[in-house]
Amino acid sequence: MLIPHGFQPSFSSLMGTEWPVQRSLCPEITALHRHAEVLQEERSSLEKLQQQIFEEIYPVSCAVERDGSRFALTLDTRDFSPEELSVRQVGRKLQVCGKTQKKQEDPGKGSYSCRIQEFRRVFDLPEGVNPEGLSCSMADDGKLYIQAAVNQRSEDAEDSRDTT
Repeated sequence: MLIPHGFQPSFSSLMGTEWPVQRSLCPEITALHRHAEVLQEERSSLEKLQQQIFEEIYPVSCAVERDGSRFALTLDTRDFSPEELSVRQVGRKLQVCGKTQKKQEDPGKGSYSCRIQEFRRVFDLPEGVNPEGLSCSMADDGKLYIQAAVNQRSEDAEDSRDTT
């Protein structure tokens, strides 16, 4: 049976004149990789922006000390209970997070208000600090203390690199 040119199947324009398709998919895959890289960069930028916003809205003050024998990090977390805090160490990064939610009821009106505070801070552990030797404690005044010993050999190596 002959089919006139005017009545060809509608999908023939998508397939082109040759079937199966003889073209390379490399340009499309390369474009997808580029889009994935751009999305990854955008996600990273948004995370940095979120961190800055959190620090502006609720700045958690901290102090980092490093003398010859120890590394110490102190955070003022007085609005958080120990159960509301999280300290995680991944590789040479230390992540401290806190989230609290306080609910206040208005007995006369049958309504309530909710206050949520949240922070996330990420710190790079200095060279010479043994990540497995970190200790964490919370004082009665609400300060969170994170400490670790500094490896003396890496301190000496660091000093010799600085003088050359």
